[in-house]
Amino acid sequence: MTRNEALEQFRENEKKAMDQIKAEFWNHAQEQAETLSAVLKQVFCGVRKGAEESEKEKIMFMYFSLLRTDVLNQSYHVLVQAFDARWYMDTEPVCLTFSLDFLFRVLQPFRDQCRENIRKYMGKVNQYDVENLYQDLVMECNSMLAAQLRFMFRDVEQNKDFSEIPKEESWSIRWGEYRDNSEVIASVDRIPKDQKEWERSVQKAASQEDEMISGYWYKTNLKDSICRNQCLYFTVFEDCSLKYVVFDGSNLTGVRFKNCLLEECSFKGAVLRQADFEGCILKDNNFDGADMTHTSFTEKEVLEIDISPEQAEVIITWQEVAPK
Repeated sequence: MTRNEALEQFRENEKKAMDQIKAEFWNHAQEQAETLSAVLKQVFCGVRKGAEESEKEKIMFMYFSLLRTDVLNQSYHVLVQAFDARWYMDTEPVCLTFSLDFLFRVLQPFRDQCRENIRKYMGKVNQYDVENLYQDLVMECNSMLAAQLRFMFRDVEQNKDFSEIPKEESWSIRWGEYRDNSEVIASVDRIPKDQKEWERSVQKAASQEDEMISGYWYKTNLKDSICRNQCLYFTVFEDCSLKYVVFDGSNLTGVRFKNCLLEECSFKGAVLRQADFEGCILKDNNFDGADMTHTSFTEKEVLEIDISPEQAEVIITWQEVAPK
């Protein structure tokens, strides 16, 4: 057996254990959601203080990077950098680090197991190969964590420290690796857009599947528009008016409609899992066959929609509290 054959066999043999430990990490991350939320609140407090002390210009980009160098030392630190509009050309970003050991320690048994298992390959697979595989595992789990954080960060503007950080009208939070792969987990773009921009984006999405993912539409008036079978994961519509807009068959997982008017829009066969209709006026919209698992409405909004008993069983309703 050559080294390449041994390495291929090693990775294939560890695949089942790798998949199992990823499932354990996902469950563990959900169990630790409150602890993670508390840690992130402290992070925002630190960023706010850092911005105040340095008299920082308005923040436009906030980047969370899990550091591979620390993973080699069996610690899991995240570097936070808050940049102004210059991004990486910003020579004095607000920087701090925090630990996620309480999340990633659950992966350690996989590394130990691999170190034991390489013995049977008689030196053709070594510790370096184990570390490479383990790094792949950690970064895959970091990407899984980003998926969970998209939901946790939906209400980030309600955090007092975060709201007091000086920010541009458009800003984004990215989660990933240091100056490498990253994903947008929260963003705001409070610059009004028009229907022409929307139609261009819909047209572009026909050939670029990720075009409309995590989009932000602010004070946009849409009418007589067809957006069938598109991916709009975690897109936000804020202070928008939508009339006769067709979303049939589209995936709107995690989408948010904030203070919008939706009139005679169609969501037939759409995926609206964990979508949120916050402060919306809903008139004669069609939700036939839509997956509405954990879709969120106020009690008042529920009275304005026509859904099946099966859909009613899986939605979330909440009572709107009047401002004091």
